[in-house]
Amino acid sequence: MITGAAVATTSSTALAVIPNSVSTAVTTASLILPFPKAALTTAAYLTITNIAYLARRSYLRKMTMSELWKIRTTREPNVAIPLYFIMLLSWQAFVIIFPIVEPLARLCQHCSFFYTYPNANGVGVILEPRNVQHLKQNKRAKCQIRFDWHRFKCNVGDVGRDGFRHPPTVELNLPHIDLPQKQMRHWPWRRKFKIPVNQ
Repeated sequence: MITGAAVATTSSTALAVIPNSVSTAVTTASLILPFPKAALTTAAYLTITNIAYLARRSYLRKMTMSELWKIRTTREPNVAIPLYFIMLLSWQAFVIIFPIVEPLARLCQHCSFFYTYPNANGVGVILEPRNVQHLKQNKRAKCQIRFDWHRFKCNVGDVGRDGFRHPPTVELNLPHIDLPQKQMRHWPWRRKFKIPVNQ
């Protein structure tokens, strides 16, 4: 008759003879298993959010999703490869938060878009009122709120009587805000200063 003590002894003996390499492999496998699941979840989320972004923009711009995908992923001849990948990664960063940004924009009667500025080495997020989507681009631009990060020129000299800085001019590549309706460009780097009354 096999007693419980005998079974326990046999089990402990069997475990003792398992090679360390096998034990390590089992432990490693248990650690690695969650990673494919996380990668699959991430890939699924990116796929869904990309489709959502392209579908939304396709509806607003009256273009096909494939046309928009081509515009967003095609490298222009004058764009260096490092800048091209920065633009792609920036776009995907926006796509990740698009399910949050777009509903918030809709609450304010706006819609959100991601833009690139190849000639100015930068990117940006644009908010446009929903009720101007039927207008041409130059008219929509007057109503935009732009959160940009690209190259621009800015005066750094003394402040003149008009409240703006005079030359010399430097070239910057920094984040800024544009509000065309308020005649605000590249704020806060290019802005109007208050002039003392006695000046």
